[in-house]
This record gives sequence, C-alpha cells and structure tokens, in this order.
Amino acid sequence: MSGPNGELPGRAAERHALDAVIARVGTRSRTVLGTRSGRAVLVEGEPGIGKTALLRASAADARSHGVRVLEGAAEQLERRVPFAAIGRCLGIGAPDGDPRVRRVAAMIRGEGQPDAMQARDADFAIVEAILALLDEWCASGPLALLIDDVHWADEASLLLLHRLGKSLATLPMAVVCAYRPVPDEGLERLRRSLTARDARVLTLGPLGDDAVSKVAEDLLGTAIGPRLRRLLRGASGNPLFVTEVVESLERDRLIRVAEGTAEAVTSSVPQSLASAVLSRLEWISDEGLALLRAASLLGSSFTVSDLSTVTGHSAAKLVEPVLEVVRCGALTECGDRLAFRHDLIRQALYESTPSRAASHTAVARALARSGAPVERVAEHLLLGAGYGWDGTVDWLLNNAGTLILRAPALGVELLGQVLKETASDDTRGDTLQLMLAYALLWDGRASDARERAEAALRGLHDNALRAELLWVLVQADTVSGQLEGAAQRTREALAPGTLSPEETLRFQGFLSTAMYFLGNLDEAEAAARKVQERARGTEQTDATIDALQTLVGIRQVRGEIAAAVEGADHALQSARAQPMNTHRQVALQLIRAACLFELDRGPEAQTGLEAGFELAERSGGILLATCHMCRATFMFHSGQWDDALAEIDVALELPAYLGIPRAFQGLAALIAAYRGEFATAKARLAAADQVTTPSPTTTYYEYLVHWAQQILLQAQGHRQEALTDLRQGWRHGFGPVTGRAIPCRAADLVRLALEAGDRATAEDVTVSLELRNASEQHATLRMRGIAAHCRGLLDADPAVMAAAADAYARSNWAVSRAQYHEDAAAVLAEAGRMDEARTELDTALGMYADLHADWCAEQAEARLGAHGVVRRRQRRRERRPTSGWAALTETEHRVAALVAEGLSNPTIAAQMFVSRRTVQSHVSSILAKLALSSRVELATYIAGRR
Repeated sequence: MSGPNGELPGRAAERHALDAVIARVGTRSRTVLGTRSGRAVLVEGEPGIGKTALLRASAADARSHGVRVLEGAAEQLERRVPFAAIGRCLGIGAPDGDPRVRRVAAMIRGEGQPDAMQARDADFAIVEAILALLDEWCASGPLALLIDDVHWADEASLLLLHRLGKSLATLPMAVVCAYRPVPDEGLERLRRSLTARDARVLTLGPLGDDAVSKVAEDLLGTAIGPRLRRLLRGASGNPLFVTEVVESLERDRLIRVAEGTAEAVTSSVPQSLASAVLSRLEWISDEGLALLRAASLLGSSFTVSDLSTVTGHSAAKLVEPVLEVVRCGALTECGDRLAFRHDLIRQALYESTPSRAASHTAVARALARSGAPVERVAEHLLLGAGYGWDGTVDWLLNNAGTLILRAPALGVELLGQVLKETASDDTRGDTLQLMLAYALLWDGRASDARERAEAALRGLHDNALRAELLWVLVQADTVSGQLEGAAQRTREALAPGTLSPEETLRFQGFLSTAMYFLGNLDEAEAAARKVQERARGTEQTDATIDALQTLVGIRQVRGEIAAAVEGADHALQSARAQPMNTHRQVALQLIRAACLFELDRGPEAQTGLEAGFELAERSGGILLATCHMCRATFMFHSGQWDDALAEIDVALELPAYLGIPRAFQGLAALIAAYRGEFATAKARLAAADQVTTPSPTTTYYEYLVHWAQQILLQAQGHRQEALTDLRQGWRHGFGPVTGRAIPCRAADLVRLALEAGDRATAEDVTVSLELRNASEQHATLRMRGIAAHCRGLLDADPAVMAAAADAYARSNWAVSRAQYHEDAAAVLAEAGRMDEARTELDTALGMYADLHADWCAEQAEARLGAHGVVRRRQRRRERRPTSGWAALTETEHRVAALVAEGLSNPTIAAQMFVSRRTVQSHVSSILAKLALSSRVELATYIAGRR
C-alpha cells in the first residue's frame, strides 16, 4: 500500500504529523535543542485503512532521525497473557538480547516468585523494570515505541503504556499506538489517559479518489483508465481493499495495458473486503492452503518451528509450501518470523477452518509435547475446550502452578472451563478447585477466591487438601484488609487434629504476625514463642522467620530498641538463607532501619532502608509502599519536608493494593498544618478518611493522622480538645500497634497539659518516661533527652532542660529539636534569664524558618512574647518562591545538576538512594518551576547559568 519510494498515497498529512512528533525526540532534524521532548500519538481506523503501513513508514522516518525504534504488535490470541504486547516491542525472547531485557523476561516468566500472594506485586515490579529500562535507553539516545493492533493488547501492556504516557514529557521518546476503534474498556482508558497528556489523535478515514488511483498506479506501475478508476470506487477508499481488487483482477487477467494505461475489461469486483481477500487464496495449492489454515490457528505471526510442531512436518518439508504462500502474498517475512500480510487474511482462513475447537486442542497437544510455554498451550486448550484430548486435566495438574504464575486470568478461565467438564466423582476435581482458588487470588480477585475455596471445602473429597484451602481463605481475607477475619480463620484452623505439624507451624507463624498488626502483642508473642518451640532443632521456615519478625516488632513497640536491632540482624540471617523470602527480608530491614533511626544512627538507618527498598523494587513487594512511608517519615523527622512531600506524592501513585494512602495523607497533612497551610491539611485529612480498607501497615503509622488532627485543633483554638485526644493516645495508643507515637509526642503532651492546668497528666507522662529510662534495655540517648525535656517543663527548671541539650544536638529529629529550643526559651524566661531565652528563641525560630513551619514560628513568638521575649532578628526569612531557579529545593538543585550531566533517572536514583519514580517526580517539578518542557531544555538552562 506504499509507493515505490515509500510514499503513502493520501496520507501525507498524517505522516507529516507523525514525523513532527518523532523529530522532536530525534537528533538530525532537531533545529532547536529545546524541542526534544516526548509525546504519544494514537492512530485509529478500520481494518485495512493503512495503520500498519503508516507505522512502518514512521519507523523508517524515525531511523532517519537517528531514533532507536522498538516496534511490535499485539496478538488476539495473547490478550490474557501479561506483557505479551509490550514484550514483542522489547524483543523479549531473543536469545542474544540485552541482559536487562532477559532479566525482565525472567520476571515475566515468574522466576523467583514464591506464591500467589505476591502476584500483583510481581506485575508492578515488571512494569517498573520495563519503565526503568526504557528510561536508561532514553539516556543513551532517543526512542520511538511503535505498537500496532493495540485493541488486542493485554491488560498489563495497556497499564504500562498508561504509566509511560505520564512521563513522556520528560523523555526523548515517541509512543505511537495503532488500533481499531472497537468498544473496549481497557483501550478507552488508555486513550483517555494519553489524550489527557497531550497525545495527538490521527483518525485515518477513506482515501480520496486521487489517492485510490495512485495506490493502483503504484501497484501496476502505470496509469489507470477511467473504467478501472470507477471500479475502484467500490473499495470505499480502503487501501487494502484497493490492493486486493487490483491484484485479483490481475490474477484473473482482467486488466489490460495499452498505450501506457491499465484498463479493466470487466465491470464486476468483489463485493466485500473479505471476499477480495479470499480470492487471493484461490490460486494456492491444497498443500499451501493446509499450511495457511494451520498457521491461522497460531496467530498473526509465528515461526517455521511452530508450523513444524503443529503440522508434524519437518522444516525441510515445509520449505516449498512456505515459499508458495509467501509468493502469493498471503504471508510475509518479519525478521525470524512469518506473518500474515494482513490479519484479515488470517481471520478469513481461520473462520473457514472446519472443526476449529478440535484443531486448537490438537495444536495444544503438539505444543505441550514440544515443551512450548504453558500459556501458549493454555490459550489453545481454552479455544478448543479441551476437546479430544484426554490428557487435558493431567496437563493442568502438572502445569497449573506455572500458568497461574505467568497468566492468572488465563488460568482462571481454563480451570473454570475444565472443571465444568470434570465429573463430580473425579477425585482430581478437588485439586483443580484448589488451583482455581489460587488463580483467582493471584488475579487479584480475593472475594471470588474466598467463595471458591469455601465451596471446595464443603464438597471436599481429598482431606489432604483441606489445609491448603484454609490457607487460601486466610490469604484472601488478608489481602482484602480483613485481618480480624483472617486471624479468626487461623485460630479455627489451629484446632487440635486439623493440621499436620508442618501446617500448624505455618498458620501459627501467620497468627503471630496478624496479632502484632492488630495490636494484641501478648497473643502475638505467645504465638511466635510456640512456633519457636515447635520448630526447635529444625531448619528455618517461613513460619519461623515470621515468628522472629513478630518478636522483633514487639521489642521495637515496647521500646527495647537495641534488642530489636539485634533480633532483626539474627532474623535477617535466617531470611537470607531462603532467597524466596524477599518480602520478609524487606520487612526486617525496615524495622531495623526504624530502630537505628530511633537510636540516632542515621547513616546506618539509611543504608538499611535502601537495602529494603532495593529488594522491594526488584520484587514489587507489597512492602514497597511501606518503604516509601519509612523514607518519608525519616525525611520528616530529619527536617527534609519538601523531599518528604515529594516522596508522598510518588507513593500515592502506587496501585491501591500496594498503598497505605491514609498514612501518606496523614503525614502530608501534618506538614501542611505545621506550615500554616490549613486548607491543604484539611483536604489531606479528608482524603485520608476516604480510605476504607487500610493495609495492616497503616495501623503502624496511624499516629500521624492523629498528630495532624491535633495540630489543626490547636490552630483553630481547640487546645483542650487537642489535649484530650493526645492524652487518650498516650494512654491507649493511636492505633492497634500501641505505643508507636509516645516518644515524639511526650513533650507536646506535657506542654499542653501544663497550659491547661492538668499537672497530673504532665507528671504522669514525665514519671513514666523516667521509669522507662531506669531500665537499661529501654534507655537510649534520645529517650533520656525526652525525659529531661519533660521534667524541665514540669519543674520549670533551666538546669534540667539543659541536660537534654546534648541529646537533641545529636538527634535526627528536627521538629523535636526546634520545639526543645522553644521550650528552653520559655523556661529560661520564667526564670528571668531573658538574654539566654532570646538566644534559644532565635535558635528555634531559625529552625522553624528552615522548615517553613510558619505556624510553629507564630506560636513560639506569641508564647515567648507573653513572657516579654522578642526575637533579635526582626526580619522573618522569606518563603521560597513558587517559580524560577530560587523555587527549587536543595534536592531539586542536585537532581537538576545530574540531569544536566546526561544521567538517566535510574542512574540518578542509584546515586541519591531514592527510587526512579521519586527522581521522575523531582524532574517534573523542576521543569514546572522553570517553565521548561524537556530535560534537554533543562540542561541548556543550567549550562547558561554557569
């Protein structure tokens, strides 16, 4: 359908539009350095209208601009196979490909995934790995990703395209998606997502008469006459139909050339595109037609090896028929694969193939015997309904685990279909039911998995499967946020005589973890001790590591921080001995990092956090959101509030099932409240209240929501209400995991209590801290400092307050440090030591200014002003502007410098010990503040400043 010089008749405008987008990311056609930025283009149109030809021409244009091209097409048969469409573009499966691509391929195959609980995590990890790969490639040069037949793309590939579209503005990358405008929810979501980000939409309509004539003239190599021109109007401007009509007339010798003009000698043409396509096949031998029918079962493209497998003929015997169908134009060569020249040819052959169900089953059997990927076998079994192959159930029993790992949605459909055909007295049905329950769980359908497992238990024949079905129920409740229900099921399963010793350990280990997150520390500890006792002298298992993790968490909550670090080190040694225990290693690293931060061992805490982060990103573990939360709280307490907000915004874009959005919104609200941005704080808290199914980890950070609420109450003049809430939290905890917030809120509580005349509460808090410090296992430098701080406030004793100075001087906790200096100023003022009070006030106000904590500064000035203390520095530090170079934070300045060096986001992330997504967020913020549109513009801008 393209001319001899690669022209596309009637498509000059569309090709020019695509070329303009690709030139923006290229090198040779770029006349203005700053125009190098990415964009998406959507090409839509009916079958045969020229979408594929336009993409091929664009690929050639991209290469002429020095752009690396990644191209591929989605396959109808692979809609249920995750990442199939994008995998074709990346060249996944090539034996000598990029090692980073091979790593992504291994992740897609499910290598290293221990169980169905991590399925959705794995998909997220794969998306991140592919985006990081594309990011790195973009750092080496511009890219164009061209993907055809997107209407058939699998859900995971559509998700990746959506995520990619969000970062195109900062990458030298063009993304071109071609599709038929069919009613498809996933396609429509992608279309809305990309168009909302300035994607160009090119709708290919019918060609005009002149363009139709040009297509025919290019095919015939000469001008065409008026009769042929009139005949071709029946092709409705569809270039594929035009091509088929012309070639059909040529094959039937119904075109004559005289005096340099081709003319038709008939007045009839095929009435439809389908009939025109089928007319091409009339000239093919029976052997060639049989080969094409077999090929049509395999999809739009395939290898000769595939054909050999399904036909039973050797590759040598297939040479002649393959050459024949290529010569007739039914197939074309596409690298090391063969492809139908247009999918309408494949569709016509496929629909005319007799006994398609039996044929698909035969293909499945042949592929299974050849060792083909399980998802390919499963697709054909599903299309064939297992017809004619007695080995279907046995194949599933042997391969369902791998299938669920790689393509859970496909596993759900196939297992469901096979179960319908399985006799009620077939004992294999129990195992199929269990596998289906796991497939549903892996596919993110927890409620359906629960329903299936409960039904299987009611009709169970094989009692040996009972424990596994109970485990599915426990996991389904857990991922649904119903931890209480999961714990209750676990207790019931642990009834005497229900489980084997090994199964008992597994359920007991889970119970210890569940009870920890539900705040029942005594039951959690008892369950963990039972696991340790029963497992004594045996190898470490998931259950024993769960027990160790629970005991470490309990020590942390109870304030035995040094012991918690020691326990985490021991547990990590056990977890590392089992490579599949990635999520447990992450959890232990995070607990250890939090304890080290509590001990003011900041660099060690950061190292531990990044170790956990790296594991979570590599596996996509559900603890990835917790890693972001841990980092954001470290940043908050360390005074890096802008970086904490950036981390929060990145984390809030994580999939809902990975997130703990209530905690993130709570921390963002707290920062906003301290800064006096009360409308923002209220909006963040309202968003937090919208979270209906928080994860267990949310309870660990629930104190942040309460903290923000208390600051808002104080700002609104409801200080007594704030005191009541804070006092309640001190006594009973702010969430199920009790005691989490006590150290960092103790001085606030004492201050509010004394202000309200509630000396009893202030004394209770102070004494309990002092008693806690009397125990060597609880005493830390920070805890001694907090206790002295509270005692100094209670007794209004400057000497006691001074005893806390050394602890705060070495502390990571910026807010507590600033508030200490404010309180020291107040105590000194009460003692009449006004010069010293002014010095402390100036120190506090300087710290508040660094944090932009305007509300804190106003409160401090008002409080000390009542004592006659005013700041020496009369000029308040100006707030950072919202645009321009001065608007950039310290971190953004660093990121900008690294971008100017040409480093990719993943490389910058590795240098700064943050995630690729966090760097991307910083880059977007930098570009917005500087009113720039690309990384190249940013590099030019920075070069101009030097």
